[in-house]
Amino acid sequence: MPPRVAATTHIGGPITLLDALSLPGDTLLAVLTAGTGDLLVVPLVAEDGGTIRRAAPGDGAFAGIVAMLRAGSAVGRFSPRVFCQVPAGGDEVAIDVDQSNESVVVAGRSVVKLYPTTAPGPQPGLDVPAHLSAVGFTATPTPFGALTWRGADDEPALLASLAAYAPGARDGWDWFVEVLIAALDRDDGREAGDAVDAIDAIDAVAPAGAIGALVARLHLALASPSAVFPSPVTTASRATIGGWHQRALASLHDALELTSGGTGARLRALAPTIRSALAPLATIDTTPTMRIHGDLHVGQILSTGAGYLVSDFDGDPLAPAAERTAPDAPARDVAAMTRALDHVGRIVQRQRPGNDDRVDGWIADARSTFLTVYRASLGERGPELLDERLLAPFEVAQECHEYVYAARFLPGWRSVPDRAMPALLAQLIR
Repeated sequence: MPPRVAATTHIGGPITLLDALSLPGDTLLAVLTAGTGDLLVVPLVAEDGGTIRRAAPGDGAFAGIVAMLRAGSAVGRFSPRVFCQVPAGGDEVAIDVDQSNESVVVAGRSVVKLYPTTAPGPQPGLDVPAHLSAVGFTATPTPFGALTWRGADDEPALLASLAAYAPGARDGWDWFVEVLIAALDRDDGREAGDAVDAIDAIDAVAPAGAIGALVARLHLALASPSAVFPSPVTTASRATIGGWHQRALASLHDALELTSGGTGARLRALAPTIRSALAPLATIDTTPTMRIHGDLHVGQILSTGAGYLVSDFDGDPLAPAAERTAPDAPARDVAAMTRALDHVGRIVQRQRPGNDDRVDGWIADARSTFLTVYRASLGERGPELLDERLLAPFEVAQECHEYVYAARFLPGWRSVPDRAMPALLAQLIR
C-alpha cells in the first residue's frame, strides 16, 4: 500500500496474485486478493537481480497506464474505457495530499488515480465521470478514461482513472481558508475608528455563492439523461429513507464509541438533541433521488485562477461501493457543503484566536449565500430535486460523520466537529 493508505488500511489473510498487466519499462500492474471481496491493485517494478518492489512515481508504471489507455485495446482481462482523446505519457510526479487513493501527474497533462483497494461492480469513479462527460458538464477536470479488470465472475473492477491535470489548481481547504484569513487580517489592519464589526463580505462570502452555482450546475447535469444514466431521477421509498435514518444513528453510535476525552464528553451530552434532530428522517415517505457527488466539501472545489472546478467523484471513502453507487438525495451534497463552509470557519478560528464572533457571522453569511444561490440556480427544477426537509437532519448526520473520520483517519480534525456540532444544534432549535 502507499504509505498514506497503509496507515489506515488493514489487510488480513494470505495475499494471492490473480492477474498482472505488463506495462512498458519492466513495470507491472498486479491485481491481488487477501481472501475477501476486495481487490488490491499494486504497481510493481523489476530491479536488477530479479527483485520486485512497489513502483513509485518515476518508475514508469503510471505512464504505462496512460499508454494502455491511449492504445485503447484490451489485454487479457484488463480493459481501457476511453471518454475522449488521451494525452501522451511522460515524466511522473506524485501529488502529495491526504487521500484514500494514489494520484500521480503524468507529463504535466494528466492525473492517474490508482485505487489501491477496489472491488468488482459499479464504481462512482467510473460511471459518474462517464455520465458527466456524456452530458457535456465541463466544470470538472476533463475525464479521459479508466482502466478496469474482469475477474472470474465477469464483473469489472475499477483499477485506475485518468483525468486532466489543472496546473496551479488549489483545493478549498487551502484557498478558501486563505481568503477568510486575509479578510480578517485586512479588517485588523484598518485605521482606528473604522468599522470592524464584520468581515469584508465582498471578498470572503462571494466564493460561497460561486460554489452554490457550481453545485447546482453539477446537480442539473447529474439529473440529465445519458446513455450511462438513462433515467437519472428516481424516487426513494420510506424504507430507503428509513435506512438513511438508521445509517445516521449508526454514525452517531460510532462517533460516541470512538470519541474520547473532553470532546467525547461534550458529544455524549449532545447525543439526545442529535437523535431528535435526526428523527424527521423516520417520518418522510418519499423524496427525489439521483446519483450525487457523495463526498462534497470545499476540498473538492478547485480554484484554477480562471474559475472553480469540482473534482473527485469516488464518493464517501468510509462507505462501501454499493452505498456509494446508490441513488441518493441531492440534499445530502448540499448539507455536506454547508457543513464544509462551517468547517472553513472553524479552521480559521483555530488559526486566528480572538475572532470567534466575526467568524461565526461569516459562517452564517456564507451558508445563507451558498443556499440562496444554489436554490436560484436550480431554477424550475428546484422543487423536483431539492427536498428541504432533509437539509437539517443531513447536516447533523454529516457532523456525526466528521467525528468518525477524525477518530479513524485524522485525530487533529476532531476540534472541528467539536466546535461545529453545538453551533449547528443551537441554530436548529432556535
